[in-house]
Amino acid sequence: MADLTKPATMYRISGYKIDANGRSTWTTYDVPLIQTSAKSSMSAKQDAMSWGLGFSQNTPKPHNRREMHKTNQMGIVWVMSGHLENTIQDGEMRRRGAGEGNFVHGHALHHSHMRSTVPTTTLSLNLTDKVTPGYTFK
Repeated sequence: MADLTKPATMYRISGYKIDANGRSTWTTYDVPLIQTSAKSSMSAKQDAMSWGLGFSQNTPKPHNRREMHKTNQMGIVWVMSGHLENTIQDGEMRRRGAGEGNFVHGHALHHSHMRSTVPTTTLSLNLTDKVTPGYTFK
């Protein structure tokens, strides 16, 4: 059990990876954290290519449910408001709400739906302009 009186030393973020058969699957990535004060910590500076805010009207009914795409860039998508549903090749869907992030492997096929009672706002941080095998956080 974690000692809640000390800052965390690792942040675990969910995301996609490519399995041995070349298909997208869910996994987790560990981001090392550095203690910055008695009660806080943060990651080391991560190299990044670009960032942007996205504002999407919601999808009341699932459209193009089977459409899968890849980004060809590795990054993190944080939900700032609303909900984001991501489905990968095996059909498993995970839903993210405000304050939750997801690591995007640039070659992992996935599909996204914006599904909530308010518009979905996302913050996308593009870490690389191409997929880097064995990418690890600093």
